[in-house]
Amino acid sequence: MTRPDPLDLWEQASQDLLAVLRDLGDDDWDRPALPGWTVQDVLAHLAHLESEAAGMPQPDGGRVDVEAAANQPMPTDITEAGVVARRGRSAATLLDEFENACARRQEALAGLDLSDPKALAPGFAGELGWDLGTWLRNRPIDLWVHEQDIRRATGRALTTTGVGAAHVAGIMTRAFPVALRRLPVGTAVVAEISGPQGRVLAARVGDDGRAAPFDPSEGSDVTLAMDDATWLLLTGGRIDPEQADVQVTGDEGIAQVVLGRLNVTP
Repeated sequence: MTRPDPLDLWEQASQDLLAVLRDLGDDDWDRPALPGWTVQDVLAHLAHLESEAAGMPQPDGGRVDVEAAANQPMPTDITEAGVVARRGRSAATLLDEFENACARRQEALAGLDLSDPKALAPGFAGELGWDLGTWLRNRPIDLWVHEQDIRRATGRALTTTGVGAAHVAGIMTRAFPVALRRLPVGTAVVAEISGPQGRVLAARVGDDGRAAPFDPSEGSDVTLAMDDATWLLLTGGRIDPEQADVQVTGDEGIAQVVLGRLNVTP
Protein backbone atom coordinates (compact mmCIF):
# COMPACT_ATOMS: atom_id res chain seq x y z
CA MET A 1 0.00 0.00 0.00
CA THR A 2 1.32 3.43 -0.96
CA ARG A 3 1.51 5.85 1.94
CA PRO A 4 -0.24 9.17 1.38
CA ASP A 5 1.81 12.31 1.08
CA PRO A 6 2.12 13.60 4.67
CA LEU A 7 0.90 17.09 3.78
CA ASP A 8 -2.07 15.64 1.87
CA LEU A 9 -2.84 13.42 4.86
CA TRP A 10 -2.73 16.41 7.21
CA GLU A 11 -5.03 18.40 4.93
CA GLN A 12 -7.56 15.58 4.54
CA ALA A 13 -7.67 15.02 8.31
CA SER A 14 -8.38 18.72 8.81
CA GLN A 15 -11.12 18.74 6.17
CA ASP A 16 -12.80 15.68 7.71
CA LEU A 17 -12.79 17.48 11.05
CA LEU A 18 -14.11 20.69 9.52
CA ALA A 19 -17.08 18.81 8.09
CA VAL A 20 -18.04 17.75 11.63
CA LEU A 21 -17.46 21.21 13.10
CA ARG A 22 -19.64 22.90 10.48
CA ASP A 23 -22.47 20.51 11.34
CA LEU A 24 -22.55 21.39 15.06
CA GLY A 25 -25.51 23.24 16.52
CA ASP A 26 -25.57 26.04 19.07
CA ASP A 27 -26.22 23.58 21.89
CA ASP A 28 -23.16 21.49 21.07
CA TRP A 29 -20.39 23.93 21.90
CA ASP A 30 -20.79 23.87 25.69
CA ARG A 31 -20.91 20.10 25.96
CA PRO A 32 -18.03 18.54 27.95
CA ALA A 33 -15.54 16.86 25.62
CA LEU A 34 -12.43 16.24 27.74
CA PRO A 35 -11.62 16.84 31.42
CA GLY A 36 -11.81 20.62 31.83
CA TRP A 37 -12.54 21.24 28.15
CA THR A 38 -15.82 21.79 26.34
CA VAL A 39 -16.30 21.15 22.63
CA GLN A 40 -15.59 24.85 22.08
CA ASP A 41 -12.34 24.52 24.05
CA VAL A 42 -11.28 21.64 21.80
CA LEU A 43 -11.95 23.88 18.80
CA ALA A 44 -9.85 26.62 20.42
CA HIS A 45 -7.01 24.12 20.86
CA LEU A 46 -7.25 23.10 17.21
CA ALA A 47 -7.33 26.72 16.07
CA HIS A 48 -4.26 27.38 18.19
CA LEU A 49 -2.07 24.61 16.79
CA GLU A 50 -3.18 25.05 13.19
CA SER A 51 -2.54 28.80 13.39
CA GLU A 52 0.91 28.10 14.82
CA ALA A 53 1.61 25.73 11.91
CA ALA A 54 0.53 28.47 9.51
CA GLY A 55 2.81 31.03 11.17
CA MET A 56 -0.09 33.22 12.25
CA PRO A 57 0.19 35.62 15.23
CA GLN A 58 -1.18 34.43 18.55
CA PRO A 59 -3.51 36.33 20.92
CA ASP A 60 -2.13 37.92 24.08
CA GLY A 61 -1.22 35.16 26.53
CA GLY A 62 -1.43 32.48 23.87
CA ARG A 63 2.29 31.76 23.94
CA VAL A 64 4.42 30.48 26.82
CA ASP A 65 8.18 30.03 26.86
CA VAL A 66 9.39 26.44 27.08
CA GLU A 67 12.84 24.96 26.91
CA ALA A 68 13.31 23.07 23.66
CA ALA A 69 13.97 19.35 23.91
CA ALA A 70 14.12 16.99 20.95
CA ASN A 71 10.66 15.66 20.11
CA GLN A 72 9.26 16.19 23.60
CA PRO A 73 5.51 15.73 23.99
CA MET A 74 3.56 18.95 23.54
CA PRO A 75 3.79 20.63 26.98
CA THR A 76 0.43 21.05 28.71
CA ASP A 77 1.29 24.67 29.49
CA ILE A 78 1.33 25.41 25.77
CA THR A 79 -1.98 23.77 24.93
CA GLU A 80 -3.72 25.31 27.93
CA ALA A 81 -2.39 28.79 27.12
CA GLY A 82 -3.73 28.55 23.58
CA VAL A 83 -7.20 27.63 24.84
CA VAL A 84 -7.35 30.14 27.70
CA ALA A 85 -6.26 32.99 25.43
CA ARG A 86 -9.26 32.25 23.18
CA ARG A 87 -11.94 31.83 25.87
CA GLY A 88 -13.53 35.20 25.09
CA ARG A 89 -14.10 34.32 21.44
CA SER A 90 -17.33 32.91 20.05
CA ALA A 91 -17.55 29.46 18.49
CA ALA A 92 -18.17 31.08 15.11
CA THR A 93 -15.02 33.18 15.44
CA LEU A 94 -12.97 30.14 16.45
CA LEU A 95 -14.32 28.13 13.55
CA ASP A 96 -13.36 30.93 11.18
CA GLU A 97 -9.87 31.02 12.71
CA PHE A 98 -9.46 27.25 12.37
CA GLU A 99 -10.69 27.20 8.78
CA ASN A 100 -8.48 30.13 7.82
CA ALA A 101 -5.50 28.59 9.60
CA CYS A 102 -5.94 25.32 7.70
CA ALA A 103 -5.95 27.16 4.38
CA ARG A 104 -2.94 29.30 5.29
CA ARG A 105 -1.06 26.30 6.66
CA GLN A 106 -1.56 24.47 3.39
CA GLU A 107 -0.19 27.47 1.47
CA ALA A 108 2.70 28.01 3.88
CA LEU A 109 3.88 24.39 3.70
CA ALA A 110 3.27 23.77 0.00
CA GLY A 111 6.97 24.01 -0.83
CA LEU A 112 8.28 22.30 2.31
CA ASP A 113 11.28 20.03 1.73
CA LEU A 114 10.25 16.60 3.03
CA SER A 115 13.44 14.79 2.06
CA ASP A 116 14.95 14.70 5.57
CA PRO A 117 12.47 13.72 8.31
CA LYS A 118 15.14 14.37 10.95
CA ALA A 119 15.46 18.01 9.96
CA LEU A 120 14.08 20.53 12.42
CA ALA A 121 10.43 21.36 11.78
CA PRO A 122 9.64 24.92 10.72
CA GLY A 123 8.19 27.60 12.97
CA PHE A 124 6.82 26.91 16.42
CA ALA A 125 7.24 23.12 16.20
CA GLY A 126 10.94 23.63 15.55
CA GLU A 127 11.17 25.98 18.51
CA LEU A 128 9.91 23.08 20.64
CA GLY A 129 12.66 20.85 19.25
CA TRP A 130 10.41 18.71 17.04
CA ASP A 131 11.87 17.22 13.91
CA LEU A 132 9.92 17.23 10.66
CA GLY A 133 8.94 13.56 10.82
CA THR A 134 7.51 13.84 14.34
CA TRP A 135 5.55 16.97 13.48
CA LEU A 136 4.06 15.57 10.28
CA ARG A 137 3.20 12.31 12.03
CA ASN A 138 1.59 13.91 15.08
CA ARG A 139 -0.61 16.59 13.53
CA PRO A 140 -3.02 14.17 11.74
CA ILE A 141 -3.21 12.11 14.95
CA ASP A 142 -4.24 15.19 16.93
CA LEU A 143 -6.86 16.15 14.35
CA TRP A 144 -8.39 12.68 14.03
CA VAL A 145 -8.44 12.00 17.78
CA HIS A 146 -10.08 15.34 18.53
CA GLU A 147 -12.62 14.74 15.78
CA GLN A 148 -13.64 11.61 17.68
CA ASP A 149 -13.72 13.59 20.97
CA ILE A 150 -16.17 16.01 19.39
CA ARG A 151 -18.23 13.21 17.87
CA ARG A 152 -18.51 11.45 21.23
CA ALA A 153 -19.36 14.67 23.08
CA THR A 154 -22.15 15.58 20.66
CA GLY A 155 -23.70 12.13 20.23
CA ARG A 156 -22.30 11.49 16.78
CA ALA A 157 -20.98 8.10 15.69
CA LEU A 158 -17.24 7.56 15.72
CA THR A 159 -15.60 7.01 12.38
CA THR A 160 -12.75 4.63 11.67
CA THR A 161 -12.78 5.09 7.91
CA GLY A 162 -10.67 7.58 6.01
CA VAL A 163 -7.00 8.44 5.93
CA GLY A 164 -6.87 9.88 9.44
CA ALA A 165 -8.10 6.67 11.04
CA ALA A 166 -5.78 4.58 8.87
CA HIS A 167 -2.82 6.75 9.88
CA VAL A 168 -3.58 6.49 13.59
CA ALA A 169 -4.17 2.74 13.33
CA GLY A 170 -0.82 2.29 11.59
CA ILE A 171 1.00 4.18 14.35
CA MET A 172 -0.79 2.22 17.08
CA THR A 173 -0.03 -1.09 15.36
CA ARG A 174 3.68 -0.39 15.60
CA ALA A 175 3.27 0.67 19.24
CA PHE A 176 1.43 -2.50 20.31
CA PRO A 177 4.52 -4.45 21.51
CA VAL A 178 5.25 -1.66 24.01
CA ALA A 179 2.16 -2.75 25.97
CA LEU A 180 3.96 -5.98 26.91
CA ARG A 181 6.94 -4.26 28.53
CA ARG A 182 8.24 -5.82 31.74
CA LEU A 183 6.03 -8.90 31.40
CA PRO A 184 7.73 -12.31 31.88
CA VAL A 185 9.89 -13.65 29.04
CA GLY A 186 7.79 -15.66 26.62
CA THR A 187 4.50 -13.87 27.37
CA ALA A 188 2.51 -13.74 24.14
CA VAL A 189 -0.58 -11.62 23.44
CA VAL A 190 -2.81 -11.46 20.39
CA ALA A 191 -5.34 -8.68 19.71
CA GLU A 192 -7.99 -9.39 17.09
CA ILE A 193 -9.34 -6.06 15.84
CA SER A 194 -12.51 -5.91 13.75
CA GLY A 195 -13.90 -3.04 11.67
CA PRO A 196 -12.54 -0.85 8.86
CA GLN A 197 -9.13 -0.74 10.57
CA GLY A 198 -9.30 -4.42 11.46
CA ARG A 199 -6.07 -6.37 11.86
CA VAL A 200 -4.43 -8.99 14.04
CA LEU A 201 -1.77 -7.71 16.42
CA ALA A 202 0.60 -10.21 18.01
CA ALA A 203 3.60 -9.64 20.27
CA ARG A 204 5.77 -11.85 22.44
CA VAL A 205 8.36 -10.92 25.06
CA GLY A 206 11.89 -12.02 24.17
CA ASP A 207 14.90 -12.85 26.33
CA ASP A 208 15.92 -9.19 26.30
CA GLY A 209 12.64 -8.21 27.96
CA ARG A 210 11.35 -6.48 24.85
CA ALA A 211 8.32 -7.63 22.93
CA ALA A 212 8.30 -8.12 19.18
CA PRO A 213 5.74 -9.29 16.61
CA PHE A 214 5.34 -13.04 16.13
CA ASP A 215 3.15 -15.45 14.17
CA PRO A 216 -0.16 -15.62 16.09
CA SER A 217 -0.76 -19.16 14.81
CA GLU A 218 1.89 -20.26 17.31
CA GLY A 219 -0.58 -19.60 20.14
CA SER A 220 -0.72 -17.03 22.91
CA ASP A 221 -1.32 -16.60 26.62
CA VAL A 222 -4.26 -14.31 25.99
CA THR A 223 -6.37 -13.12 23.06
CA LEU A 224 -8.15 -9.77 23.12
CA ALA A 225 -11.04 -9.24 20.70
CA MET A 226 -12.49 -5.76 20.13
CA ASP A 227 -13.62 -3.45 17.38
CA ASP A 228 -11.32 -0.82 15.94
CA ALA A 229 -13.09 2.10 17.61
CA THR A 230 -12.56 0.52 21.05
CA TRP A 231 -8.92 -0.20 20.28
CA LEU A 232 -8.20 3.34 19.14
CA LEU A 233 -10.07 4.86 22.08
CA LEU A 234 -7.89 2.79 24.40
CA THR A 235 -4.67 3.77 22.63
CA GLY A 236 -5.68 7.42 22.87
CA GLY A 237 -6.51 7.19 26.58
CA ARG A 238 -10.12 8.14 25.89
CA ILE A 239 -11.64 5.21 27.81
CA ASP A 240 -10.47 3.10 30.71
CA PRO A 241 -10.06 -0.66 30.19
CA GLU A 242 -12.99 -1.21 32.55
CA GLN A 243 -15.22 0.74 30.15
CA ALA A 244 -14.03 -1.07 27.05
CA ASP A 245 -16.01 -3.80 25.31
CA VAL A 246 -13.24 -6.39 25.01
CA GLN A 247 -13.63 -10.15 24.86
CA VAL A 248 -10.78 -11.85 26.73
CA THR A 249 -9.71 -15.42 26.11
CA GLY A 250 -6.94 -16.73 28.32
CA ASP A 251 -5.04 -15.13 31.20
CA GLU A 252 -7.19 -12.33 32.66
CA GLY A 253 -4.29 -10.86 34.63
CA ILE A 254 -2.10 -10.41 31.56
CA ALA A 255 -5.10 -9.03 29.68
CA GLN A 256 -5.70 -6.31 32.24
CA VAL A 257 -2.04 -5.31 32.28
CA VAL A 258 -1.86 -5.03 28.49
CA LEU A 259 -5.17 -3.19 28.18
CA GLY A 260 -4.00 -0.70 30.79
CA ARG A 261 -0.84 -0.04 28.80
CA LEU A 262 -2.38 0.48 25.37
CA ASN A 263 -2.59 4.23 25.94
CA VAL A 264 0.51 5.63 24.24
CA THR A 265 -0.86 9.10 23.43
CA PRO A 266 0.81 11.84 25.53
